[in-house]
Formats: sequence, C-alpha cells, structure tokens
Amino acid sequence: MNNAQPIIQQATKHQQFHVPLTKGGPACWQAGATRFVSRRGLNILLLALLMLSSRISAQHLTITVTNPSSLARQDEPVVVEWARIISKLANARQSTLRIVDDAGRWYVYQADDIDQNGTPDEVVWLADFAPKQSRTFTMRDTTEQFSGASHLAVSTDAQNWKRVDGVLLSLDDDDGPGLKRDQTLYRFDGVGWESELVGYRVYLDERNAVDIQAKRRRGLQWKFIGSTLIDYQQNTDWGMDPLHVGPSLGVGGIAFWVGDSVHKPLTLDRRRSRIIARGPVRAVVRVDYYGWDVGGEKADVSSVFTIYAGERVMEHRVILHNGAARTLVTSIVKHDSSSVVWNPDHGRLTSTGKQSRAGDELFMDLQFSSKSIVEKAEDKYNDLVLIKLEPGKPLRFLISSVWEGETGKMWSVEELREMQKRNAARLNLPLAIELREEKKGL
Repeated sequence: MNNAQPIIQQATKHQQFHVPLTKGGPACWQAGATRFVSRRGLNILLLALLMLSSRISAQHLTITVTNPSSLARQDEPVVVEWARIISKLANARQSTLRIVDDAGRWYVYQADDIDQNGTPDEVVWLADFAPKQSRTFTMRDTTEQFSGASHLAVSTDAQNWKRVDGVLLSLDDDDGPGLKRDQTLYRFDGVGWESELVGYRVYLDERNAVDIQAKRRRGLQWKFIGSTLIDYQQNTDWGMDPLHVGPSLGVGGIAFWVGDSVHKPLTLDRRRSRIIARGPVRAVVRVDYYGWDVGGEKADVSSVFTIYAGERVMEHRVILHNGAARTLVTSIVKHDSSSVVWNPDHGRLTSTGKQSRAGDELFMDLQFSSKSIVEKAEDKYNDLVLIKLEPGKPLRFLISSVWEGETGKMWSVEELREMQKRNAARLNLPLAIELREEKKGL
C-alpha cells in the first residue's frame, strides 16, 4: 500500500475525511474523485487495513515437538512436511527460514524436494530429547543473521561416479535403460550415501543389493573412492567394504515376492538414480524403477534412501506408484558364519557373527513396523522379510550396521540393544509435532 496517496491522518471526533475512490487496487487512484467517510466508516476501513496487514506482516511458527517414548533421543530428526509449514506461514521460502530453540540456539536445517517436482516436501533438523520431553522451536522466514554456534557439527554426502564416453564423472541425475551388471560402468556398482560413521550403496543393476562401506576413520569417503582407483574392498587404515553380498539382496535391498520366489529387476523399461541432497543434515538418494517386470505385470516403484549426520542407521522408504498392492521382500545376506535372530513381536531381523571380509564381527539389523510385516521366509542366499506394499502409501524400514574393525573392539550386547531400541522408537513411536502460527500486527 506504499503508493497510496494521500495518507489518512488520525481522526478526531465528528471529523470527516476525503478518501480517494479506488478501482482496481492501490495503483489505480482516480484523479479528483473523493467520498466523505464518517468516523465510523473510517474505523471500519482501518480495521480492514489492520486485518490485511496482519496477513502480510512478519510471521513465525511455534513448533512443539514431543518425544512420546521412554528413551532419550539424541540428534533425533525432526521432520516437518513443507505443506504444513506453508499452510500457516504462507510466504515461507526454503532458503531464508530460521529455526531457534527456546534457549536461543539456532539449528541447521534442510528443505528437500523428495519427489523432485520443484517444491520442497520436508524440512528437517536434528535435536535432542529427554524421555517424554516436549520442546519448543520457533521457525520464521527472515534474512536476519544469527550469531552463536549452531547445533550441527557433522555432515553427510552422496556420490555416483560413472564412466560416460570414457570419462569418469560424478552424476547427480543418472537416467537410462535398466542395464545389467556387465553393461554398467559405475565406479562402485551404483550410487552411495554416507554419514561420517558409515556408508551404504545400492547396486544399479539387476542385483539391486544394498552394501556397506565401513570406516575406521570418521569422515566422508565416497568422493575419494569414486574419483580414484582405490580398491575399496581391501582392508585399509581408513576402512573397507566388509560385506560379501554375492547373489543376495545384501542388507535392505528390495525385490518383489511372486509365488514363492524373489523377483529382482531383471527386466526394466528404465532406471533413474538422483541425488536429492548431500547434506549437511542428511543425504538423500532416490532410485526410480519404471516398468519393473513382476510376474508378467509392470510396476513403477521408488526407493528413497536417507542417512542423517552422525548416525549409522539409515532409512529405506519404498513407494509403489501403480497397480494393486504387492508383497515386497527385503533381506539380510546369509553367511555360514552368521547367527540370525528374527523377532516378529518387535519387527526386527538381526544378523551377527564373524562374517566380514576381514573375518571379524559384523552386525546387521533391519527394523520394521510390525503392522506392515507379512511373514518371515528364506532362500538359498537370503534371510527374507515379506512386507505389504500398497500403492501411494510409503513404506519405511531402517537399516543399521556395526563393524568390529571400526575400533578393533565389537560393541557390547547392551550397546547393540540400545541402538535397536532407539531404531524401534523412531519407527513406531515417532515424534509428535504441533505447529502454531504467530503473527505480528502493525
């Protein structure tokens, strides 16, 4: 309203004012046209202006986040859907949000476009919660610079290195036909994502397995591995690939269950791998499968892999885009030296034992929502879990691993159980998030 002239001055009792007539908005004042307005009419006009200003003035959201579990949750992801934010903070921009807790500490966040339609889907930051604790955060859209230390001190990354016309390139968007293993030119079989503690990768070929990159030294390694000719499967002072996958699905890879057998993506119309985000809060990788031949029918399905800063657990989110509900299958690879425990009450499959390439201990764990599980099964290469997958309803499960070679000493049973409890709480007792809009008047 800055171009409105003249400016209305304060009214005194019984005064009348000449207010310009408007047609088409503030930029269309009609020269010389005036109308007498009583004080009551002016008050109504001022009230309307105040109501309008309250909609366009600076706003912020008060976000109350509650941990419903009896476990302390350190660096727990707080994930808020972008649609919820803009429904209350209509002019929010993903690049100028600021998030502050009630102690005045600001938080590094990410706004990620998971479905790649040009609009953010989720805003995420990490925070600590005591058992049953509720915490308050303020989110505002501002260009104000915050002083003091942020909450986040570590980071994540994702990389996809592939030879294209003989040149090794780092690709954020890798789109093409569904090729077989001997037709691909990937530096480490596909695309990888990592925190400073551990890395994972998915094979972008018919195997569709998920593999582990374990670390002796904290840091981000996929870029180094991808851009050099280093043998990442060898036991080095910085880490190694400790898992022999073979023909299995590795740890948390997916296929479809048809009849009584595993249907991998042996025939595909197209496979597209995209790095959605590298960090710093989380790395996100999306793989879309188009025309996956499932027993003579074609399915379009997406895998979204996410790992958070400072964590060794990662999320595998699976989305079926067409057709009827199907049975999805995932697994942990079988080894003669491993011991496998299936806990249906807690929705957990665990493998332990001296099963790494180095001959030492390797722990692998899959955590599911018990409501999604169909049954436990197995084949020659895999201990399998069958899961119900419905179209348009994302299915989430968690994958975690610990390698003895990280420190030379395996975690205790109690430490491993505590990690499993935290994983189960994240999946089955998610944080409760409430948003309340706060507005400033004139």
